[in-house]
Amino acid sequence: MNGVRKYGKYAALAVALLVATQAGVSFLVKTHRMRGYLIAHLESAFGRPVQAGEFSVQILPIPQLDVDGVTIGEDPAFGHEYFLRAERLGASFRWLGLLRGHFEFGTMSLTRPSLILVRNAQGRWNLEGWLPPARPNGPDGSKVYGPQRPVESTHHLQKIEFDDGRINFKQGDEKRPFAFTNVSGSVEQVAPGRWQLRVEAQPWRSGVALQSTGTLQVRGDLAGTSARLQPAQIQLHWDKASLADLFRLATGNDPGVRGDFALDGNASIAKAPTGEAGGSGASQWKFELQARTTQVHRWDLTERSDNPRVNLNLKGIWDLTAGEARAEELSIHLPHSSLHGSAWLETTGAAAWSVKVESAAVQGQDLLAWYRAFHPDVSEGLAVEQFFSGSFAVRGWPLKWEEGRISSQGGTLRVPGFEEPVKIGSFGGKLENEMLSVERVRLSLSAARQALAATTRPGKTSAKTRPLVELQNAAELRLVHDFSAGKTSLYVDARLEHAENFFKLASSFGHVLNHGWELSGGVSTKIEWDSGRVQQKGQWTGALDLTKAQLQAAGLNLPLKLDEVRLEWKEGRRGATIARAQAFGAIWSGTITETASGNPAEENNWGFQLHADHLDATELDRWFGPRARPNWVQRLLPSLLGTSQTGAKASELLRRVSAEGELSADTLAIEEIKLAKGHAKVLLRNLHLEVREAEAQWAGGTVHGGLEADLSPSPKYEISAEINRVSLVELPWPTHWAERWSGTATGQVHLRTGGVGRDELLRQLAGNGEILLQTTEFKGWDVGASADSGTVHTGASRWASGRGKFAVKDRAVSLDALELTAPKGKTRLTGTLSFAQEGKLTFTPVSAEKRGPKAIPAARAFQVSGPLDSPVATVVGANTRPAKP
Repeated sequence: MNGVRKYGKYAALAVALLVATQAGVSFLVKTHRMRGYLIAHLESAFGRPVQAGEFSVQILPIPQLDVDGVTIGEDPAFGHEYFLRAERLGASFRWLGLLRGHFEFGTMSLTRPSLILVRNAQGRWNLEGWLPPARPNGPDGSKVYGPQRPVESTHHLQKIEFDDGRINFKQGDEKRPFAFTNVSGSVEQVAPGRWQLRVEAQPWRSGVALQSTGTLQVRGDLAGTSARLQPAQIQLHWDKASLADLFRLATGNDPGVRGDFALDGNASIAKAPTGEAGGSGASQWKFELQARTTQVHRWDLTERSDNPRVNLNLKGIWDLTAGEARAEELSIHLPHSSLHGSAWLETTGAAAWSVKVESAAVQGQDLLAWYRAFHPDVSEGLAVEQFFSGSFAVRGWPLKWEEGRISSQGGTLRVPGFEEPVKIGSFGGKLENEMLSVERVRLSLSAARQALAATTRPGKTSAKTRPLVELQNAAELRLVHDFSAGKTSLYVDARLEHAENFFKLASSFGHVLNHGWELSGGVSTKIEWDSGRVQQKGQWTGALDLTKAQLQAAGLNLPLKLDEVRLEWKEGRRGATIARAQAFGAIWSGTITETASGNPAEENNWGFQLHADHLDATELDRWFGPRARPNWVQRLLPSLLGTSQTGAKASELLRRVSAEGELSADTLAIEEIKLAKGHAKVLLRNLHLEVREAEAQWAGGTVHGGLEADLSPSPKYEISAEINRVSLVELPWPTHWAERWSGTATGQVHLRTGGVGRDELLRQLAGNGEILLQTTEFKGWDVGASADSGTVHTGASRWASGRGKFAVKDRAVSLDALELTAPKGKTRLTGTLSFAQEGKLTFTPVSAEKRGPKAIPAARAFQVSGPLDSPVATVVGANTRPAKP
């Protein structure tokens, strides 16, 4: 019991001493002198000026110093911002150091640290100034033999831990957008002068939304700062990163590439040779890098099992003193291809680099996989079997190609829908003075001819001396690209028996060239495509000949037969020469050319000179479908304009068309109106159609006039015409009615209508006009005798002339007091003639003189009514029966 009390007193005394010590130390660290003492030791530990907030000390379980708000100053040569800042610093004290009377830090921890790494204009980093220079063995740097004085140690840190930190970068005074966040890890001394590094971080870039940057892990074993971290061995691992975020980190932009990225690396540097103060041997890091990308594809395409994957391996030396990294071994591996070479990168000053691939062995299926990953709608059955070999050298940015070569012994391309694979001939190419030239390569659908063309191989004979084989159902392509000027020229020489095969081939690669139209038949072409910095879209120059071809377009019920047509491209402008084509029930010839437009909003500005042998509105109805169908233009225009905007309004597509030219036809039939030798000038611009100076022969006379149309969704038409000496017999009357008239007519007419379809056009048709008749005869009845006697008299009525006005309305022609003049007097003609071939005409004689003993009763008139083929005649105002002749 006494022992318990005795030891209890000792324990209480110990506790009291600890409490007193804790209280005393806590009070002591708040004094100005102790604060200065602690800051001096922190500056000694970090080798830089230190600013600290409030200090606190705990004794148990181990002595530890805590500091709120620690800022480590920067070397003035690198700016005036802080070098390292942490919200809280915790440092433990070494018991052995305290027992020996030394104040030594053991483990130091940093909470939410922020480190700024600065690179100045000379290419030096501020981190280099934190590391003491390599110590020479003698005052002059020469070797010293015998026992050497150990390096004086200023501190004995065991471990530095950090959590939730950040590393920023600066180029001089300019802050870089790139940084590392969520930095955590430790630096631990595992042996005297040997440190083990463990760091994890996430890459970050300001102003860019990042989703999956992955985790960057660094592990290493390195020497202390007094030895400038040499020797060292560092391992790097970065995984779970997306290619999209990799590009965003590097450039700040998203090029639309998706995929996964991973990186592994090793770097090591040997201990500097004894007595060497920093030569090349003391600054050369050996490195190995392995980068892997998988599931590479375009952002709006789904992942596929055959998406490209690439492995990049680099092995070389990074010379810090020379400021350059050399990859003496470079290899790129694809599933079926590989490239081997070397690379060089300058790491100080302006970034410069170069890559030289000495051996490249590429399979066509890898190229097709890359194409498929970035182009939609590529056919599943498309496959290529071909091997390419070559080499090249490239450097700088923008890319500058220095030299290269490419060759292939030929191969096959399997296209869905083709009975036989397309044969690809052998070819070669070279790159010199930034000029790439690829010899002509033949694509053939004929195996026999392709075999003949492949009898010579690249390297044995040049393209110029290679024997030419006549093109038949084949195409030859030649490519020239000037990298310095940014200009590409593609030469195509082709002759195909079936043009539809070309469109099938293009469609299998995801390029639908025939939007809403199909072309079949024979085609031959010699054409060149050029693109450059000025015309980035490229332009064609050359011609394409169509022979016995057919063009079926959406919106047309029947195909256009192109018997002999030549399409031309010159300086980016298109044109067509039509020797013979069958369309709309007529045989056509003429030219169509694209002209320069003064209005940038007009995408298609055309001029034309066209001639047809016969145009018939009935044939047009057969071609365009029911006239009441309002959407044929909407189906036809996208195909004719070469656009895929099938959902666009027809009026908007038509608004983009501007055309002006002349149109002529040997004969023209509109319902019962038959015209001959028609000719007109036509202008279409901004949904407004204007037909000017139109003229034709009609009914033994001529007709002149014009038309204006507003081709909006609710179209409107206005027609003005003058007729001259047309024969009344040849007018579009019913047969028996035409036989009753003779004479000629001259006059003018103005009509207005609107709507879509024949019925709607006739319903809205309205207008008026004037007519002048000469030597007119009305056969079947004697109008004057009938009116005089009050009974119907057969015979004929004749007038020397006639003049009056008429109106068109409600599907009928109304005559308003047409005055007919004869030697015996005048006759007033009124009435209507309907479009349904019915009429009602009233002849009222008007006499200035008395003929006989009595004047003609004013109420008596001669009238013809009913169907025009079999009209009924009566005398109005008299008790007579209707009569027929």
